Amino acid sequence: MKHFLLILLSLILPLEVVALDVNKKFGAPTAEEMSMTVYEDDPEAAAVILYSHTEAKFEQVGESNFGIVYKVKERIKILKPEGIEQGDVKVVFYDPAKETRDERVSRIKATSYNLEGGKVVSSKMTNDLKSKERINDKYCQVKFSIPNVKVGSVIEYEYERHSDYYFTISDWYAQSQEMPVFYTEYTLVIPAWFNFHVENSGIILLDQDVDITSFTFATSKGSATVQAGVNKFFGSRLPVVKDDDWVYCVEDFLTKVVHDLNWIEFPNSGRRSFTTTWEKVDSVLMQDEDFGKFYKMNNPLAKEQAALNLPDTLPVKERTARLRELLKSNFAWNGNFGIYAVGERKLQKERTANSATLNFALRSMLRDANIQAYPVVMSRRTRGRLPQLHPSGESLNTMCLQVIGEDGEPFYIDAAAPGCPVGVLPDNLLVERARVIRGENSAEWVDLTHVSSGQISSFSRGMLSADGRLEGTRDVDYHDNSSVVFRRNFFTTKDSTDFVQKIANRNKVEIEEYHVSDVKGYGPVVRENIRFSRSCENDGEHIYLNPFLFADMESPFKAEERVLPVEFPYAVRERHVIQIDLPEGYEVEELPQSIQVKMTDGGMNCRIMTSLAGRKLNIQISYNRQSMLYPNEYYPSLRDFWSKLESKCNEMIVLKKIQQ
Repeated sequence: MKHFLLILLSLILPLEVVALDVNKKFGAPTAEEMSMTVYEDDPEAAAVILYSHTEAKFEQVGESNFGIVYKVKERIKILKPEGIEQGDVKVVFYDPAKETRDERVSRIKATSYNLEGGKVVSSKMTNDLKSKERINDKYCQVKFSIPNVKVGSVIEYEYERHSDYYFTISDWYAQSQEMPVFYTEYTLVIPAWFNFHVENSGIILLDQDVDITSFTFATSKGSATVQAGVNKFFGSRLPVVKDDDWVYCVEDFLTKVVHDLNWIEFPNSGRRSFTTTWEKVDSVLMQDEDFGKFYKMNNPLAKEQAALNLPDTLPVKERTARLRELLKSNFAWNGNFGIYAVGERKLQKERTANSATLNFALRSMLRDANIQAYPVVMSRRTRGRLPQLHPSGESLNTMCLQVIGEDGEPFYIDAAAPGCPVGVLPDNLLVERARVIRGENSAEWVDLTHVSSGQISSFSRGMLSADGRLEGTRDVDYHDNSSVVFRRNFFTTKDSTDFVQKIANRNKVEIEEYHVSDVKGYGPVVRENIRFSRSCENDGEHIYLNPFLFADMESPFKAEERVLPVEFPYAVRERHVIQIDLPEGYEVEELPQSIQVKMTDGGMNCRIMTSLAGRKLNIQISYNRQSMLYPNEYYPSLRDFWSKLESKCNEMIVLKKIQQ
């Protein structure tokens, strides 16, 4: 027993959870920091940021120019082998190859601390462990490796980033996508000549203090001093925010401080405003030769379109579909998004182009067909939401078209999107705020979240034999956005055999025959036909059958808590009918009961109805989802919703053999 207790203690004691205090002194990790092996707030964490501090401060560059210096310090505790990679640090900075302004990283220092023989041993980084490389024509990065990093290490590093772009302050993120943060702070010092809008945002708001200091600068006559505002932001015990399949742009929700320049007013000069409006952004776009010029773009397929001889009596959607087919048969999407187009010569030569070029080209074709269409600019969901308070053309990164139907009602199309029917936008473009540009002085906001949706309808028919063998068929129609997703999955799977096998594995059936129609092209419906079989458990007296055939109701929300909200791709309606003929000589001993589940906001509901008529089992499943975003406070309700559906769809019908 004594030996057992000693072994147990040896297993427990190394997993030391210590009470941490905030340690802001670099070069002196505390005994608690060195001895800790588990971070109390997140026992699974491979590493934790113990303390980080960033100071953004204006500096004088020469006699009449300014810059911003960012001084960064960070201390990290390595808790597990997966955390050792935190000892390899990358600092990305803006350094355009063809501009005189740039950014520079300097004064890099890094040290690791380890307990060896009861003493703290430090290992400092040497210059040979630092390097610089260019990422592209706009960005470079400095990489450095901290020596002797292992489980149990405390590592520290610091550096300065000097930027000539004093009119732009980099956004500061308090949370990490890799590690939890025990304590962090951000100090922002802005001279009174500069007025910035500073916003504290994210899923957790930071504490904030405001103070006044002075800023001294050199002049031709000596020096001068001006007041400077000091904004300090503090955050503690911030959880790690890991990206997943249920949020499009994690940066939208991270705790952060963002900045936008309002105005600059130097001594003895007038105030220069940098605030803008979306109307000004519209005007800039229309005057830009890579946008405004293509607003009146010549039809690159005028001869081919004339040969189609499309009658004006055809519905607008059908004419749009035919013109899009003509466009896609001549030009391909190169995979790049954008709001700026390339010239017709380049398009004709390369036969591929970005999303803006293809949409402008389609607009020119629609114009020649006497169909009104307008560019719609936006930020893709994966690139983050558009700023509401401070408009910025730089935040726009793609476009589609608004087309006016014969009844005056608009529908939308992205000429670049693969597999999207006319009137259906891919989920990445179903944004809350997009801007329709109708000319030099005409534009409006539109909400695209519900301009298209998905629909799935299926009918499954099966026959269960007395030996427990279920054989049947399933017919499915995938409409609109659901057809887009089906096509995407179909063509990104290795081959059709693998695609069918995944369906079989997911639904625990053997697929005897499989057919799919209209999967190529841009039709509004993809049809799937399956002949399947399944062996049910049979002990001679009972047959156990899960009757919810192909009902994919497994809950994706297993975690008890969630930091991020949940974003669904689009609104959807699903209707599934299942009919199973039960074998003679058996009676139903247990039958899953009907159930109805609703979200508290009313944006999602599901009804599962089960009934028995003689030997025929009938199941109807109706699932509707209109809400596309659930904040994290809704997560318990969302998790409960899906847990109930999963539990219901795992229930069995039990058939008992009738004794003769």
